[in-house]
Amino acid sequence: MLDRYAEPRRDAATLAARREALLDQLGWLEDESAALAPLLAALPTWAVEQAPMPGDLTAKETFAALAALDRDVYPDWVARLQAEEAPAFTSPAPAGPEGANDRSLADLLTDLRAARAAFREAMTAVPAEAWSRAATLDGEATDLYGLALSIVQRDADHLKALAYRLHQADLRPPKPGDDLPRRPEA
Repeated sequence: MLDRYAEPRRDAATLAARREALLDQLGWLEDESAALAPLLAALPTWAVEQAPMPGDLTAKETFAALAALDRDVYPDWVARLQAEEAPAFTSPAPAGPEGANDRSLADLLTDLRAARAAFREAMTAVPAEAWSRAATLDGEATDLYGLALSIVQRDADHLKALAYRLHQADLRPPKPGDDLPRRPEA
């Protein structure tokens, strides 16, 4: 486990292993979206197109938002980190792009995998020495290692929240009488 209070080793072999591990972890979203595709396809339409609360993202909007971050936000972070002296970044709030619920789930997941593959390819091309350049994320000192770890953790948090939400949902088809008021139990 990563000790948040100790400075990680900075020798070349350790840094190379960290880069490789983070690039592999960035690929996790591609793998996870491929694994989720058949499971999500079996859900009722409302389960992937409705949000539980106003302001929450639907499942489709979540996938579209993750793809938009990979396409529109994170590559800019990497470019700025390489071009600027100590750039400051703020974690974006995920926002489902307009019309995400009108797209097919298969299309959204394919788009997510393609956006992540392109972003991971861009990260792979970053020179080793640029990974240690200083930046801040939400006011905390970091570098590209920290940015990549933050992205991986954010992906996991969004998918975990979606999984918990779907797990807690009653996805059974309604039975006759389900919409009738219940008598209070004595």
